Amino acid sequence: MPRYIQMLSSTWDHGYLTALVNGIRKRIENEDICLHVFNAYDDIVEKNYYTLDRKVFSLPDADNYIGMIAVFNSVDATRAISKYVSGFKNSGKPVLTIDQHVEDTPFFGIDNYQSMYEIVEHMISYHKCRTLNYIGGPATNEENQLRYKAYIDCLTKHDLPIDYNRIRHYRFLIEDGEQAYKDFKAAGLHLPDAVICANDHMAYGYCLAARRDGYECPEDYRMTGFDNVSLGQSFIPSISSINRSWDKLGYDAADGLLDMVGSGRIVYEHFTTGRVVANESCGCGMSTRNLRKDYLDLLMNSRKTHTDSHKFDTARKILLSTPDLKAFRQAIYRTTHTLEIPAYALCLNEDFFSSDMEDGDKPFSTKMKAYMEDSKEELDTTVSLLPSSFNAYEKKVYIFAAVHFATQTFGYCVMPFDPEFVKTGGHRNLMDNISLSLVNIKQRVALDDMNERLRDLYVRDALTGLYNRFGYTEFLPTLYKDGREIFVMCMDLDNLKHINDTYGHSFGDKAIQALAEAIKLNFDEADIKVRMGGDEFTVIGNYVSDALLKEQEERIHEHLLKFSKENDFPVTVEASIAYASGSEIKDNTGVEELTHIADQKMYEIKKEHHLRS
Repeated sequence: MPRYIQMLSSTWDHGYLTALVNGIRKRIENEDICLHVFNAYDDIVEKNYYTLDRKVFSLPDADNYIGMIAVFNSVDATRAISKYVSGFKNSGKPVLTIDQHVEDTPFFGIDNYQSMYEIVEHMISYHKCRTLNYIGGPATNEENQLRYKAYIDCLTKHDLPIDYNRIRHYRFLIEDGEQAYKDFKAAGLHLPDAVICANDHMAYGYCLAARRDGYECPEDYRMTGFDNVSLGQSFIPSISSINRSWDKLGYDAADGLLDMVGSGRIVYEHFTTGRVVANESCGCGMSTRNLRKDYLDLLMNSRKTHTDSHKFDTARKILLSTPDLKAFRQAIYRTTHTLEIPAYALCLNEDFFSSDMEDGDKPFSTKMKAYMEDSKEELDTTVSLLPSSFNAYEKKVYIFAAVHFATQTFGYCVMPFDPEFVKTGGHRNLMDNISLSLVNIKQRVALDDMNERLRDLYVRDALTGLYNRFGYTEFLPTLYKDGREIFVMCMDLDNLKHINDTYGHSFGDKAIQALAEAIKLNFDEADIKVRMGGDEFTVIGNYVSDALLKEQEERIHEHLLKFSKENDFPVTVEASIAYASGSEIKDNTGVEELTHIADQKMYEIKKEHHLRS
């Protein structure tokens, strides 16, 4: 039996997540161990939408895992991940964190301080820069704090003045780099010898804003970033940066966790070494870039992007046109083949269709329904989060994500981890479209339910729940369409006016309801039971025998007598009842004739009751 490691991550960069997982996968490939990645996506603009993504962290049960790797690679998810790290530690099993320290927890990360120090040293010593601007991430972010300290320390070592007007902290975004340029420009400080950025995204944004003003890098200023992401590498000029060796970090973290599991040996702090990548933005590498190759790469990426966009457009249409959950398995099959990805499973809460479904501390049921292209099964999430159908795939790594909308978490989606699919943003795109398709299904079901309720209000009598005249007209043809022999029984409450006038309409209503209840109890579900109005009732159904109709009539009388005694009714509730039957009734005319016969019989009985009273 394999053992399982859980990994919590919140993704701001798809390449980062993919590289970490690839490193972990390499370490466990020869072990009887599987990795479950519980991933939440993040978006600074739509962060309220993605808040529910973090509910996926509550999904795994610590009892089913030998250890946890918690990745703090997103600012906004820090608190959520910390909460589950604390909970897992209480189980007594090993935990380690990546990128951020948590008290009394082993830490694995890039040497942010040394890496930043080296790239600042490169700018000062090699390029002879003397005026430098610093653009940082959030001031409270641990990684940014270490990078900022290295920047200050390196300037101090070289006896360069610390000008705090040349230091700004933002949120690691492209827009922040653009804003930094505007802020420095307003202060007349936008063209220093070098701009040191705490990540590549802000460096990219600064270059864009400067270019709009006619300034180019490195001719008018030099630039460095951090992370060495593809966005910075494909830019002209390519951004000088720090390669963080994410895959090596993943490998080292998995190795450290397995050492803790196996021997109990704990390394409380481990740094994976990054390296300076000196590119065009600092003035290096200007003569080594192959622009023809860059152009061809850009052309191929553009074609791939166009193809992928078409695939996702098709997949989105498939998912959003799915009318109900019954058809979802076919949609799963079609989207996996359209996107050329491994099969995925959609695991939904039991109360998915509940109109008052709300999120809470436990957004996932312990019993869930798992939908796959080739199966549907009941899943006990306390035992396993993987449908049994996945056993055939024999994959080492699975990725889990919450599917949700507004305030509701519908369940989760799980699939084998496909590095290319995750790296290019395909997994994120698919999760969003699955969530939207589930909203669509819920809305369709809710609309159908509302229409059914409105229809019920239209055809049913509000006081008794029996059909009214509209229901009588609508459902009557279902009985005589085959030319079957039918019966019509007419009933009329005796002395209803006397009850209303003497004891009040509330007592009259109770008498009406008593007769309606007697009718419901003594006739088949398929029989059409109608309150024609006031104290008049009619039942129409398939004829069996006069003996059965007589028995049903007697049971109604007995029910009314019992009701009167048990409820201390001021008078005994009684009814006049008569019936008629006929064969080969082919249309409404035949039913009307039978109804007239039964009604005339009932009227004669009612006259006898009236004379008797």
